[in-house]
Amino acid sequence: MTDLLSRPRARTAPPSPERPRPPLWWRAAAAGLGASLGVLALCMALGLAAWFASDAGAHGDTRDAIRVGADAWLLAHGAGLQLSGVTVTAVPLGLTALCLLAAVRAGRWAVRTSAEEDVAGTVLGGVVLVGLYALVALVTALLAGTPEARPGLGRALAGGLLVSLVAGGGGLLLASRSTRARLGRLPAGVRAVASGALAALLLMIAAGSTLTVVALLLDLGEAANVLSRLHPDAAGAALYTLVVASVAPNAALLGGAYLLGPGFAVGTGTLVSPATVALGPLPAFPLLAALPAPGAGPQWAAALLGVPVVAGLLAGVLAGRRHPARGYDVGALRGLASGVLGGALLTGLTVLAGGTVGPGRMTDVGVVGLDVLAAAVVALGGGGLVGGLLATWRVRRSAEPEPEPDPEPEDTVRL
Repeated sequence: MTDLLSRPRARTAPPSPERPRPPLWWRAAAAGLGASLGVLALCMALGLAAWFASDAGAHGDTRDAIRVGADAWLLAHGAGLQLSGVTVTAVPLGLTALCLLAAVRAGRWAVRTSAEEDVAGTVLGGVVLVGLYALVALVTALLAGTPEARPGLGRALAGGLLVSLVAGGGGLLLASRSTRARLGRLPAGVRAVASGALAALLLMIAAGSTLTVVALLLDLGEAANVLSRLHPDAAGAALYTLVVASVAPNAALLGGAYLLGPGFAVGTGTLVSPATVALGPLPAFPLLAALPAPGAGPQWAAALLGVPVVAGLLAGVLAGRRHPARGYDVGALRGLASGVLGGALLTGLTVLAGGTVGPGRMTDVGVVGLDVLAAAVVALGGGGLVGGLLATWRVRRSAEPEPEPDPEPEDTVRL
């Protein structure tokens, strides 16, 4: 009898209605504050850790350590720092890259967790994100300033606006469906030039990084001697590692300037280029062990000038494969424009990689922008032109129909 009884049916709860998502401008506000305050808090925490690890807090107080972290965050935004009559203008691009990454991820998060908006709502969200990020930079510069160390208020505001606009606003726009749809309708030539320029820039940064790492490995003993003369403990060595990581992109970009030919300066009256190397007294910094020995450059160094041409050629080929062109004139024009735009972007970043890093001779570190721009446009533009032609030749060759085989004669006897 029990088998005949119907089993009780499991009660299923009715599906709960989906919670409405907040508007984009609300999430954008949280993204702007989170991206700025998150990295700022990390820099302050590292400043506190370094202060305790160096002398167990015997000198100074926690406010000084927190202020050092805030000044490093402001330097990453190009605010500069006036110390004892000397304005430090060099930007630690490694820390800047971290700020850019945080802003990009925050912008994408704001779009994915908010209600879908049209173009006007997306623009409003971008304005809110950029405005709050820049406000945090300005307030931080106001609170971190002391008579001994004063960051530039105007430069802090401009840097906050630029970082949040490029990274946060860019991430927000690229994550928006309406914006992606409009970007997809851009002419193929514009998209080809943009992708080729980005490829040229990344290839040159990779080439400069490779050159720096190889040079540092060849003189690793000298770098170890410099570090040993500083007598750092475990905490000091970790701190130096973080400092080297924060300026590693600067070294890679200056290595790119070396490959282009004009080279760079490490102090007033100095020059590091494939043709000649003229150096003076240098500060005790391990990364400087990668610099070549003074004197005339070796003969094989002239071959390094072909690296930017190859980078431009590869960028032109990659852009031509992603956005193929059937006409040689179109392919050549796209490749040339990709190289020229990539050279301009590379020059802008390379100029940011230098600046004033201290008093005396160290007020002149970096490149001459016009010289690097001319060399980059010629090398990357020429390589991109050849790469565009090669990509077009491959497209036309693959599109040609294969010749049909000759028909077999009718009177042929098949065995």
